[in-house]
Amino acid sequence: MADYPQNASAPMYMGEFCHAIDGKNRITIPSEWRTAEDAELFLMPGTASHCLRILPRGALDDIRAKAAALPSAADRTVALRRIGSQSRQVAIDKHGRLSLPEEFCQQLKLSGSVTLVGVVETFEIWNSDEWKAAQVAQQAAADATLEALGL
Repeated sequence: MADYPQNASAPMYMGEFCHAIDGKNRITIPSEWRTAEDAELFLMPGTASHCLRILPRGALDDIRAKAAALPSAADRTVALRRIGSQSRQVAIDKHGRLSLPEEFCQQLKLSGSVTLVGVVETFEIWNSDEWKAAQVAQQAAADATLEALGL
């Protein structure tokens, strides 16, 4: 987890939004999720979930630092190679949209109406049906974890 100061300008991604992907694979990012620091974002298919993860520079830097701290040079190389080869760097355009690579849209079945899910320091784009199924499948584990956190 990132160690951001309380008053940092690091973005916070909260909530769920349904938005449409247009014919050019562009999606509008909710206005409350946009900041001046979002000039660049990084897209990466999720490894544990069937979604597209969107990371601001700070979140990617945290992952890179964790990879750099791996004890084995081979593990570091494997991790960084996977991150580098599977990720795409993108920018939010002047209309607040991201262009999604076609291969990610096909791989993750992202078309038409999709769900954007806030994950506090990052956010995800899901096929809406897959998001609903994931919520159902994860409900008990999520409730137990939140209870352990005092929520």
